[in-house]
Amino acid sequence: MEDVLNVEDLAILYQRRYSSIKDIKVITDKLSDALSGNDEFTVEVILEERDLAIRKVEEATEKIHLLGETGPKAAFAAHRLIYTEPESIVPETEDEKLVKEIRLKTKTLVQDLQMQDRILNKRLARDQSFYKD
Repeated sequence: MEDVLNVEDLAILYQRRYSSIKDIKVITDKLSDALSGNDEFTVEVILEERDLAIRKVEEATEKIHLLGETGPKAAFAAHRLIYTEPESIVPETEDEKLVKEIRLKTKTLVQDLQMQDRILNKRLARDQSFYKD
């Protein structure tokens, strides 16, 4: 295998990961609605659906990390594009620019989901919530 990071494949994997996270957001919105209606069966079904979407994110993330393991040059490029905060990436190509844009969108979406999860956890756990104020 060649010791070069395939940035186009990296962008595709980041886009796939972003799409799966968007799916999690939609599913989480449905979960919030189901919790409001006290529909335990629907909540369980939605939680299973959400678990599948989370596994897709994990699979894409694993593939992203594997792309940077083809050799030292690929690892150097991977570190710059995968492990550096997206705001700090200085793209050298259009594909790198695309990776940065997708990572920035993903970061914002994940922050929104984290906030939504905190709210849902507070509703579900009440006094036992990890996020209790």
